[in-house]
Amino acid sequence: MASTYRLIPGWSDAWPQVVVSATGVPDLPLTVFASELRHSLSQASIRVYVREVLALANWASTDSLSLQNRWSLLGSPEEVRHLVREYLTVGAHCKVTVRPDSLGLAVTYVERGRGTRINVRTLLAALKQFYEILIARHVYPHANPLLQEQAASILADVRRAYREAVRSTEGRFPMPAASGVDPPLGRLRFSQNYFRSINDEWVPKTIDDPNFPHLVYAAGKAFGWKLRELCIARTLFESGARISEVCALTAADWSVSHFMNRFTSLNKGSQGRRTKFLMVSSPTAKMYQMYFNESHSSAGTARSLGELETLMRNYAPRLHDIPIFVTRRGTAISTQLFRDHYWQPALRKAGIDADPHSARHWFVTNALRNIEAQCHSEGELRRRKTELIEYMGWRSGERTMQTYEHLQRRERFLARLGRIHREMDRRGHRFAKSSSTEDQPTVPVQAEQDLAFILGEDNADLSRSHSTSAL
Repeated sequence: MASTYRLIPGWSDAWPQVVVSATGVPDLPLTVFASELRHSLSQASIRVYVREVLALANWASTDSLSLQNRWSLLGSPEEVRHLVREYLTVGAHCKVTVRPDSLGLAVTYVERGRGTRINVRTLLAALKQFYEILIARHVYPHANPLLQEQAASILADVRRAYREAVRSTEGRFPMPAASGVDPPLGRLRFSQNYFRSINDEWVPKTIDDPNFPHLVYAAGKAFGWKLRELCIARTLFESGARISEVCALTAADWSVSHFMNRFTSLNKGSQGRRTKFLMVSSPTAKMYQMYFNESHSSAGTARSLGELETLMRNYAPRLHDIPIFVTRRGTAISTQLFRDHYWQPALRKAGIDADPHSARHWFVTNALRNIEAQCHSEGELRRRKTELIEYMGWRSGERTMQTYEHLQRRERFLARLGRIHREMDRRGHRFAKSSSTEDQPTVPVQAEQDLAFILGEDNADLSRSHSTSAL
């Protein structure tokens, strides 16, 4: 399908990005949206949000039912909801259900289907932001179609009733949630969203293979990776950073360790501010130094580590303009370039199915395993896990940690279940070969305990059977 709308670079600071129609004429509402996002989102997030909204707009320009009813993104809230519902159902192959929520409001619940190729949560968040921006700029004259009109007043009534209930029973108004004195109202989980995505939670993966990094390095070397690609890959595994954070590293980030093994870094949603620290091994730091001296030898800024040291002492701000990982033209390497032209081809050729983010999952999985193995008390375990949360820069740290722990427990149970199945199979073979219990060989205690777990055998009876056998 030919794109009706597309995003192109703008011509001024006021309009850094412009959305044009098929005729090349700028579309004002979509351009306002794309340009205003720079005040609240990173460049990577802007591209994702605009892409989802443009995909909807382009689809609507060809959908027969939308054209027949003249539904558009600038129509009334009811028309917009019809359009979005049609797109989610027909265009995105989602399961859409309308039913009352806990406040009694009619809500459209969206569940991803097998054929769904869009990120439903991102689309709904982008549309919500789209209308908030257009309303603020007086481009859209109606209320936000992505929000329930009555939700705000109902929520205000609930909060007022809650305050009055606490005052009548306790003789005072509710204490702040942080005090822990009164149950927080937030636990009731109110939402003003008209469309709500369900069963679309992000779930991290766990990678237990300790050789995974070395398999990736070997695949890269076989494909022809140079020092640049190896440094990036090693940083992913050794620091747990996102690929976007690694590709965005500058000489200023590196200077915090005097160009050794520590870096400051962007974080997701940090709006260009360096709010994280990354750390790599000493061998990787030496590879960084070798790479920088080789790759920047013909650059016009700093051609060696010695020149970086001089800049750091005399004119440190210039270090922010020197990317560490550069292309042949001396520009910063992009995430897409590394992923599409180096990582994916190398791993595909080696028969490995993994994206760069898998390195982050591997890092967290192994960090948790080491923490659990080394800690000797619950207090130490909690402290070390909190340190990991802060290092990773997770916004929802406790929830993300609980998800990883849940997956680890599941993997450990599956490993135990595998041992149980193998022992059950051995039992069957022994039973078939022997006609009396006297001829059966001794079964290891751990295997018997595993079987008792799944078969529901009583532990006391099991221990007595072992003592009887010994006699």
